[in-house]
Amino acid sequence: MMPTPVWRQEWRTHPLRRPVDVVEAWALLAVGAALWVGAPATGLATAWSVQSHDRAVAVEQAATRDQVDAVVLENAADVAPSAYDSGRGVKALVAVRWTAPDGQQGQGKALVPGDLKRGEHTRIWLDDRNKVTTPPLNSTDIWLGAATIGASATALAAGTAALTGVCVRRLADRRRAAQWAYEWRRTGPDWTRGHV
Repeated sequence: MMPTPVWRQEWRTHPLRRPVDVVEAWALLAVGAALWVGAPATGLATAWSVQSHDRAVAVEQAATRDQVDAVVLENAADVAPSAYDSGRGVKALVAVRWTAPDGQQGQGKALVPGDLKRGEHTRIWLDDRNKVTTPPLNSTDIWLGAATIGASATALAAGTAALTGVCVRRLADRRRAAQWAYEWRRTGPDWTRGHV
């Protein structure tokens, strides 16, 4: 006869099985389902929700932002010398001047490539009040944000499920220890008296 696998021993009827063993087995089964099904489902649902939200934000941003030509008013390398030396495409916050789509002149600070010199042209984004802003979200931003938040939600759900499993195991062990102590107090004197 083949031995019963360890994971099924809690479910079988045997003389040493206690109610706490059955409760623990069911609870750990639920924790396993939460870990292997619930956590990924939570991550996917969260990623989908974030992606839908960010798409709506991108549409709104595209409708309210304009890209315009701007003249750089100071050397970017003077503002951020390491940007020019690093060769990594670092940007510097420098003063620029622009003409908005409605013809108004504007001046302010904008992030530009670190190798631009005074008088060179660059492209910047303006909001609906003709103030410098960030570019609208693109599809890469949307997918990267959704993937990052979805993965974080999955990890958080999995961590919560694992912590729940640890707590269930500890509570069950405490309950078993208390039951064993109670039973020993009842049977111990009789058992030791007969062997002394």
